[in-house]
Amino acid sequence: MDATLYSLTPRTLTLLASISERLGEVNAAHLHHPSPLLRRAHRVSTIHATLALEDNPLDRQTIADLLDGRPPDTSNSAELEVINTVRLYDLLPSLEPSMGQDLRHAHGELMRGLALDPGQYRTGAMEVIYGDRPGRRKAAGGNISSQVEQLLHFVENDEAPLLITSCVLHYGLVNLRPFTAGNGRIARLWQKLALMRQWPVFAFLPLEGFIDRSRSGYYAAMEYADRQEDCGGFINYMMERMDEALHELLIRERDVLSATDRMSSFLMVKDRSRFTRKDYRRNFPELSSATASRDLAEAVTSRVLIRTGTGRTAWYRPTEQ
Repeated sequence: MDATLYSLTPRTLTLLASISERLGEVNAAHLHHPSPLLRRAHRVSTIHATLALEDNPLDRQTIADLLDGRPPDTSNSAELEVINTVRLYDLLPSLEPSMGQDLRHAHGELMRGLALDPGQYRTGAMEVIYGDRPGRRKAAGGNISSQVEQLLHFVENDEAPLLITSCVLHYGLVNLRPFTAGNGRIARLWQKLALMRQWPVFAFLPLEGFIDRSRSGYYAAMEYADRQEDCGGFINYMMERMDEALHELLIRERDVLSATDRMSSFLMVKDRSRFTRKDYRRNFPELSSATASRDLAEAVTSRVLIRTGTGRTAWYRPTEQ
């Protein structure tokens, strides 16, 4: 089958609009550059989730300890999986999602010490398994390199939005199963790489955690796509997880911002020469009217803003213009 075949539904278009809007909010609030502490927390969560999908038994605290430099037990494959994944995450920004040689290099780093042939395409047929259930087909062997290159070329040149084609990339790699082991992990990481090149927030967005929460749906969407020879349903599944992850990011990270941080990020946007409380809340829709008023009052007291008028008719401008 052609793994790049997909159909779009009204649900796909609704999700595309919602994700695009949330990405705009993320950029406007500068949440794509989190603090080092939050970035570390997200990385722990992401590594834990993506390895949990492969039945790695380690908990978040153990993974955090390994990230903090605790020497791994190299005889423990679960700890080695963590170290390899961390190393690959550090390597991702230097890789090109359209390059087959980079895909092989990434797999080599990911499966070092865990597979007999890290970084090498398989040569024989392979059983298809969805989670812990056997599938109805075998992934054929032979000509894997050419098939991977065709998939990467398609994704790079397809005119559909990247939010859609990145899901095709994810599904295509799982469908082809180019390696003897680690195909799910490399497929999720390669979709992340494609997305983070355009939207840096995906570098740390714990999308894998949302997949892990509904892992039965993840595998069911793959199996259905195989049967239908159309990955449109898998695209919808993955875009739903993106939408959920971005929504939670906006709620959680904005909640931890101080009033000073919120005002600073708000004023970094151009054309803030004059605005109202309503304009401010539009940028932080989760804030109550009282919290927004306190933010503005503190900024006036600290001489960051100048207020003209009172009550609902008041408007504000930065002190330095």
